[in-house]
Amino acid sequence: MKNYKYSCGCSFDVLDDKNLKIDFDPVHSPINLECDKTWELISEGNTKGCFQLESRLGKSMAKKLKPENIEQLSALISILRPGCLEAVRDGKSVSNHYIDKKNGQESVDYYHPALEDSLKGTYGEMIYQEQAMRIAKQIAGFNLQEADNLRKAIGKKKPEEMAKLKKKFIKGSKKLKIVNNDEAEEIFGWIEKSQRYSFNKSHAVSYAMNAYLSAYTKAHFPRVFFASYLRFAKDKIDPKAEIKALIQNANEMDINVSVPDLRNLNEFFIMKNKKIYFGLTDIKGFGKSVHKKLIKTIEDTQIDINNLDWCTTLFKIITNINSTAAKALIKSGGLDFLNKTRTSMLFEYSLIGALTKKESAFIVEHLDCCKNVYECLYKLLHEHKLIERRKKIISGLMDSLEKPPYSLEDSPEWISDSEDETLGCSITCSKVDMYDVSMTNCNCKEFKNTMLNEIITCGEIASVSVTKTKSGKNPGSEMAFVSLSDSYGVIDSVIFFPEAYKQYRNILFDNNIIIVKGKKNRSGDSFIVEKAFIPKT
Repeated sequence: MKNYKYSCGCSFDVLDDKNLKIDFDPVHSPINLECDKTWELISEGNTKGCFQLESRLGKSMAKKLKPENIEQLSALISILRPGCLEAVRDGKSVSNHYIDKKNGQESVDYYHPALEDSLKGTYGEMIYQEQAMRIAKQIAGFNLQEADNLRKAIGKKKPEEMAKLKKKFIKGSKKLKIVNNDEAEEIFGWIEKSQRYSFNKSHAVSYAMNAYLSAYTKAHFPRVFFASYLRFAKDKIDPKAEIKALIQNANEMDINVSVPDLRNLNEFFIMKNKKIYFGLTDIKGFGKSVHKKLIKTIEDTQIDINNLDWCTTLFKIITNINSTAAKALIKSGGLDFLNKTRTSMLFEYSLIGALTKKESAFIVEHLDCCKNVYECLYKLLHEHKLIERRKKIISGLMDSLEKPPYSLEDSPEWISDSEDETLGCSITCSKVDMYDVSMTNCNCKEFKNTMLNEIITCGEIASVSVTKTKSGKNPGSEMAFVSLSDSYGVIDSVIFFPEAYKQYRNILFDNNIIIVKGKKNRSGDSFIVEKAFIPKT
């Protein structure tokens, strides 16, 4: 058994050197909680699929905080909750106070020396329920039961109970004389606000361990990570959006997710030869019953799945499943290995639908003599007993094959739409590929690391969120946050401030292709638009 070592210092035993199968059991084997590779992934906001950190807010705050240990990660998970986000002091939420203090952008103070023991681990901010309980014990002499009653009353928002507890808190603080009356009032108000939806620390640390474990797996075994998450995406509220987001993230990490391949016969997402493949049942319109029938057909007819040609596939396989599933298989790219355009396969599939069962059976018996569908029909016409009416129909089919009524080439736009329809997102290409983007200097994936002062990129609009400004020259003016994507990745935050939004709002709608010119914001994670227009095809 060999040992595989990563640049971060983490190492694993290799069970299968050829396929690089790693012996990794995160449940029973200790993992390195100080892995730079993992903390870097979290700090970059690359947290899609990471427990508790998947939301836009989670990604944003992970990038701002840049946690370096489990203690800080548990705090990050806690400050994402409404209690810390809505508890505002000096015009800033507790969440942002914590981030700024951790990053040295704000001095750490404890309001009163007596609070230091309880708040030292969180830079003077009240993050956890246990901190509120401990302060109540220290400042007001609460016993454990009384402190827990305070925690419950805050969480359940019971005004009458809170009034009683406040009275008890003030009375107890007067008795202990650690803080004066005004300070006691201030501290109680602080507890009440910040603890409304707060976590207890045991929850937060447990969540942080799960978040770290998912990030650790993503950092070291990204292909297995994405294959697993894609497999269970169907259980999400919006499977299509989940699959799309995971594939965009995989692309950003240079991980290839491929369209389905009939030869794999896999029901769900799998990883094979360092590629992730869609499962056949992940194709819309291709269900489990169709998959079972397909497997049975191949077993019963003893078809060599690794040596398929188009005629064998057409007459022996896809004619034995329903037309909805057959068309979806073709449109999704499941037969691309046959090196025919998807449009031509759909066209020929529709033509042979005019054949009778006896005619199809004759062709199946003579497939070895035919290289293409035209030759199959030619043999049928000249060697099978047909009445005149059937001869005319077969001749008409052959004429259609020689002179198709429309182009049988696949346009990037059609492929993109077909894959979006059958798989939930575009894999092979993007609608952007149809347009002239020669004037751009950056794609959506490169945006993350580009140092260009002036950025020009093109993408398809995935979403538009219109909001109103709270400050600035004209408070209440409309502005927009747009998400742009291309074949390479996605830019989540493309910002049209009021002037730009007013000028370009007519072209800001879902699925439209636009070129935007502008620059990064100060933090480098958003695109500030100066100009926008629709490119030429």
